[in-house]
Amino acid sequence: MFKKRHLPLQLVAVCVAIFFCISFIAGYSPTTARSDNETAYEISSIAKTNADPTGVNPKYIFLFIGDGMSFPQATALGHYNGTIDHNFVGTLAKPTRENIPQAEMPSFVSFPVVGAATTYDASKFITDSASAATAIACSVKTLDGALGVDPYNNRVASIAEQLKSQAGYKIGIVTSVSLDHATPAGFYAHLPNRNSFYEIGLDLITSNFDFFGGGSFKQPTGKTNNQTHLIDLAKQAGYHVANTYEDIKALNSRSGKTIAINPVLDNPGDVAINYNIDRNYGDLALADYVQKAIDVLGEKNNFFIMAEGGKIDWSCHANDAYTTIQEVKDLERAVNVAVEFARQHPKETLILVTGDHETGGFTMGYNGTQYDTYLYLLQNQKLSFKKFADEYVEQYRNNQVPFETAMDDVKSLFGLVLPTDPEAAGLKDQSLVLTAREVTQLRDAYAVSMIPYEQRHRDKEYKTTYSMYEHEPFQIVITRILNSRSGLGWTSTAHTGLPVAVYALGTGQDIFNGFYDNTDISKRIKALVGLQ
Repeated sequence: MFKKRHLPLQLVAVCVAIFFCISFIAGYSPTTARSDNETAYEISSIAKTNADPTGVNPKYIFLFIGDGMSFPQATALGHYNGTIDHNFVGTLAKPTRENIPQAEMPSFVSFPVVGAATTYDASKFITDSASAATAIACSVKTLDGALGVDPYNNRVASIAEQLKSQAGYKIGIVTSVSLDHATPAGFYAHLPNRNSFYEIGLDLITSNFDFFGGGSFKQPTGKTNNQTHLIDLAKQAGYHVANTYEDIKALNSRSGKTIAINPVLDNPGDVAINYNIDRNYGDLALADYVQKAIDVLGEKNNFFIMAEGGKIDWSCHANDAYTTIQEVKDLERAVNVAVEFARQHPKETLILVTGDHETGGFTMGYNGTQYDTYLYLLQNQKLSFKKFADEYVEQYRNNQVPFETAMDDVKSLFGLVLPTDPEAAGLKDQSLVLTAREVTQLRDAYAVSMIPYEQRHRDKEYKTTYSMYEHEPFQIVITRILNSRSGLGWTSTAHTGLPVAVYALGTGQDIFNGFYDNTDISKRIKALVGLQ
């Protein structure tokens, strides 16, 4: 018989410490480690606890905003999950009991209360993110591009500002994009122009909010780079600035006012957290910043946390379905951190999940596949549209790489195969072998992408065919073809006027039932807390 050997207690302690350090850096949280069944059970338990709405007054409020997310984006993740988890390869003429469509929706879709909100602003049926954020945060309709002001440029207080000044709540603002972007800025800034990034940064500092986490500042020294750096001003105002893994990991309720900037940012222009699909092992995610917001604000205090999944919108602007799905998944993981917190405080926590608007006119269904979907094909995509444009298309342009050579990368990174490829005829699955028409579309788009952006003739036809934004035509056509072959469609690279869902769980959840305006979201929060 073998004798059991016991590890020394010191070695056990070291192993446990190493595990938790690695877990934090890898984006691990108790929620991300839990199974879907456990999360579903928690949601059901919290819902039952709050079945009686009398005397409600939430101590902890979480407001999650999926920028660009409406019903289609959440549904796409659910259908993709069901496809991959159950090996569903497409619609069958005679489905078997073992192979029928199954949706595994994001956890927040199963919240007990689901409402819907209109999204138009003071001037248009189709809002921008600034006016939408102002509506959600400040309870007023305003003009495109305006933050925290009404249509006449009068300052209006946000729900976050009112909770802090009138009810003593600690405030946390978390986002996957820059801290001065439209959605987070709608909760603390008061400016008529969302592009006044330096001034937005100044408003962030003077807000005196307790925690900011996510990306960095787009114009930290102003448009002409001659202003005092915002980080220096923040430190002078008493903020602790954490921008390394070690500093962020160490944040807790004794850290004081904090600005946590992700150590890895996507590029100097966007200064945002990388897309979920592009992150390396160990990169921090939105869920980690929600957890750190909880840690810094502290359970002893009343708190309000707004957390934005900002890059759902960006990937929808680029008509990149798979990156969009992964960004909704990233938001879901962040929501699950709040669900785990609510499990410990079921009668004191309110969680809301919504969107500011829909982006892209995204839909489940495409003419070319009729009623069929083949979402498993999306797995062929290995990186986001942004990384492909930055790391591949730019090199093609700089080195004038031939189209056929570039298509070798497209084959390995997206699965699309030229019909002239020697391997095309022998492929068992012909789903991603391109037609002659698609090859022409790709070749035309590639030719445009070989022209420096500032030299392109970006007229109405260009914007209609490709994008009204700075997306590469070659990338746009690649992802559209992959999406359409999968059974997904887009109508735009801009926003649309669809209503958005409002999912509610916890203390006061029932007040968010029904169909209402986006300005009513903060009004109903104020009603619960007793604010005017």
